[in-house]
Amino acid sequence: MRLRNDASGYGAVTKTLHWVTVVALAAQLAVGYLLDDDDGGQGRGRGRGGEPGRGRGRGGDDDGVAGLLDGDADSLLAVHVALGLMILVVTLVRLAWRRRTPLPPWAPGLSAGERRLAHGTELALYGALLVMPATGILLLLTDDDLLWLHVASHVVLFVALALHLGLVLKHQLVDRDRLLARML
Repeated sequence: MRLRNDASGYGAVTKTLHWVTVVALAAQLAVGYLLDDDDGGQGRGRGRGGEPGRGRGRGGDDDGVAGLLDGDADSLLAVHVALGLMILVVTLVRLAWRRRTPLPPWAPGLSAGERRLAHGTELALYGALLVMPATGILLLLTDDDLLWLHVASHVVLFVALALHLGLVLKHQLVDRDRLLARML
């Protein structure tokens, strides 16, 4: 097993960082949407009892694991923040690793347009993976002034992700050129 990317394909480090990001992001989004469901209709930036708050998750007691299992907002928020920090760190590590090891050549089945699409979605995904956790952390420290940017980063992520997955599925199911195997 080779660690670095080379002409034959992606190395183990690149693959591991990719799939760690996928799993962490899926967990992050699930916990984030649970947080939204758990706010009792108060919306973002509200404290306990409907009082205006400063950022998300202010006030109340943290019930630890029991609170998390019960869907306690403060416990969910702690997990959400930890996952966000992890995604931010893993994304920075991915970018640093990317500078240290060249990418393998493009898959031969990708057209010039598909290569441009793949490159554009990659840039959008990296941008969203940096902006989303950074603005999430800032939302904890400030009022909801950056909520629009946090939400916009979600939109960018979902559009880029849909295009990325669509391209992979096209090559896997229609073209049958096993593009997905390059990242497994």
